[in-house]
Amino acid sequence: MKTTLSTAVSALALLLLAGCGGTADQANQAPTPGSTQPGSATTAGGSAAPTGSAAPQTGPAPTKAAVPQVGVAPDGKVTVPAGFRELPATQVDAKALPDTYKERRVWASQDGKQLQLIGLANDSCAGVDAQLAEQTDSALTVVLTPMTSPQGGTEGGKMCATVVTPRPVEVPLDQPVGDRKVVVTAANQ
Repeated sequence: MKTTLSTAVSALALLLLAGCGGTADQANQAPTPGSTQPGSATTAGGSAAPTGSAAPQTGPAPTKAAVPQVGVAPDGKVTVPAGFRELPATQVDAKALPDTYKERRVWASQDGKQLQLIGLANDSCAGVDAQLAEQTDSALTVVLTPMTSPQGGTEGGKMCATVVTPRPVEVPLDQPVGDRKVVVTAANQ
């Protein structure tokens, strides 16, 4: 009885291990939706088409094109993506931000329905959340909140420097910003 049970368990374990190994020739397998395989190019619509082929592959349509973000270089220099303009200083009220916020400018998309600005994370692994707290005919209030790093560290054991780190943030708007004042504050933590 023990021998039969032991043999059955061993056979089951071998079947499971064989199934996890995959096939030796994965080049003939169909690509998964949204992936780009070696030897293929990404088309303007975001789908992968084999190089040298005119017909794009079928798959789910992309949900939304990624919006390029304002960037901050280690030396503090800010890069602004095409299609965004800096709001005039008279239109931005960032005096309620703590002194640690050196960058207080705000940029708007061409249609005015997207704002980008620089928030400060508490460490090199954390992010920043930006919420539209209030919206009137004359002003918008944006609240920046530093997020915390995962307790116990990040996945993969990445080390996180405990240093205030600038992060670009986006604030979508229902209506264009126009000439409304943009008030930027930081959440109390």
